[in-house]
Amino acid sequence: MISIIIPAFNEEDRIAASLEKLASFLKKRREEFEVIVVDDASTDNTRGVANSFASKIPKLKVLRLEKSPYEGKGLAVSRGALAAKGDLVVFTDADFSTPIEEIDKLLRKLKEGFDIAIGSRALDRSLVKTKQNAVREFMGRTFNFLVQRIALPGIVDTQCGFKAFKMRVCRQLFEKEKIFDFGFDVELLYLARKRELKIAEVPVIWNNHPASKVHPIRDSISMFLDLLKTRLYHADKNGSLVDKVFYQLYGRRVFWRFVLVGTSGTAVDYSLFFTLTRFFNLPALAANPISVEIAIIWNFTWNNLWTFSEREIPKPFWKKFLIFQFVSLGGLLLSQNSLFIFNRVLAIFDLIAKALTLPLVASFNYLVNSRWTFRDRNAGRSMWRLFMAIILLLFVIYLFLIIR
Repeated sequence: MISIIIPAFNEEDRIAASLEKLASFLKKRREEFEVIVVDDASTDNTRGVANSFASKIPKLKVLRLEKSPYEGKGLAVSRGALAAKGDLVVFTDADFSTPIEEIDKLLRKLKEGFDIAIGSRALDRSLVKTKQNAVREFMGRTFNFLVQRIALPGIVDTQCGFKAFKMRVCRQLFEKEKIFDFGFDVELLYLARKRELKIAEVPVIWNNHPASKVHPIRDSISMFLDLLKTRLYHADKNGSLVDKVFYQLYGRRVFWRFVLVGTSGTAVDYSLFFTLTRFFNLPALAANPISVEIAIIWNFTWNNLWTFSEREIPKPFWKKFLIFQFVSLGGLLLSQNSLFIFNRVLAIFDLIAKALTLPLVASFNYLVNSRWTFRDRNAGRSMWRLFMAIILLLFVIYLFLIIR
């Protein structure tokens, strides 16, 4: 069986004409087909229009994604492909920019032994019947140039919305997807290349639709970022130097996120410390707790929302906040103790002394917060008693320093 996937977002005005053409096409075919229209959280009557063709198209399914806001064409294609029952899956744009009759070109390549067949507007530009405007044409060619240099050398057009897959070997590609907006095609093909699947690029007829939802600048920037994400998410630690760099960046993304948040928190801390000591004439040891506490609140907010967002953390928000404050108290005590030693004992200039405390406190905060405050439920028991003991020891040292 062949499954045809049609992703649709607010296609009420266009999808009826496409489904009418599809119904006429399928009547002439001997193969068994199923058609899956994936309504990607449309705010119009796309779903109703699609359902109205149930009597004309055998085995028509209309799936609706309720996720809001609209996440992207890639999510609709992925959900449709994973729901398909066909041995072969073909996805096409809802406006049928490539006529459905071109499907035989893709199916022929699959029969010849290829695992994936993709339509191409670039192999034979005489088949492009209605051309894009100059801006879209330039942006498209620029993106294709970058794709070939960064991810998929040899594939001229990754973005044509007309592709066919043998699901026996390609299901895993859709299961591994991480990118769901307009750059999803590159990720699918990149994963296929990594798994050494055979890809055929086929010239197809294509008509640019004047009501296209692709914004030439905004979506081009988004697709470029998706291109970098593809290399980042699927980097090989034993691959090229670029792969190894991307692997380290993504594999240690929690640490790098913490570093970025910590750096921004350091900027908040240091600038406020400077302001309080230089403009409000507060002593360094009085200004330090104020600047540190403001940075603590800043850091908790971003660490909770972003740094550790991929972890399953069973603690409620209030408990995480209190533990983070307690850990940060340990960081503050470490900062105070270090500042006292650097500034008072070693007579180091206060701004330099403050700077010397920063890497010490940052390392302490990452270690304890990662293993206690934001510990994943699957990571086992935390050593919270040890962390509490260390923080209490820092408090004892602080009392000793100020009393003497």
